[in-house]
Amino acid sequence: MSFPRPAQSPRRPWFPLLSGLVSTLLALVPAVAAEPSGGPAQAKPIPAFATVQQVVVRYFQARRDFQSGDLITADVVEPLLAELQQKGLPLSDAAEILEDVPAKGDFLVGQFNTPTGRKFMRRIAAYPNVYDRLDRLARLPNGQQTVRDLIRNPGGEKMVAYMTTTVSGRELGKILTDGPEAKLFTVPTGRIYTVAMLLARLQQSHAAASKAAAGKKNAR
Repeated sequence: MSFPRPAQSPRRPWFPLLSGLVSTLLALVPAVAAEPSGGPAQAKPIPAFATVQQVVVRYFQARRDFQSGDLITADVVEPLLAELQQKGLPLSDAAEILEDVPAKGDFLVGQFNTPTGRKFMRRIAAYPNVYDRLDRLARLPNGQQTVRDLIRNPGGEKMVAYMTTTVSGRELGKILTDGPEAKLFTVPTGRIYTVAMLLARLQQSHAAASKAAAGKKNAR
């Protein structure tokens, strides 16, 4: 006994088109879900410099055996700059800042990273431009040995005071060498040695970023 064939549904030429539309809509769902209800994500507002200063001070206060005036290093500063950027401070010059901070393998860093060197560093830290002067001294002929002698000898601190606070001490470079280095002995190196110097540099970066942000806002 044969049964009648069921009636075939009429062809639906619109079905492939509808299927394609559904696929397209499904593909858009993740993108729509990722967008906040308020619209596209907005850039974080630049924090006030007082906030930047608080972040920097707390960062170094949390470091073990760190005191104000201690020599800072690039490997310590790098995570701090990343944190500041996460908090909304644009730092297009972050690489330049790190370049100006002494590296972990820097001569002065190595000398001040010993118990004797650390004590000496903290005794002389308050003298004006002291790290600049010692950095310049270390670059003179036999300068590194002279720095080592200053750290180890009892009269080293007095010699540093003489170098940094007296007129004749500022001319010491001419006494130690007649080379071109002598003319640069009292010229700041432009490097960032301390937290105070880092804050001064960050304030410049903050001012530049704020000015750029204001310019973009006014251009809209």
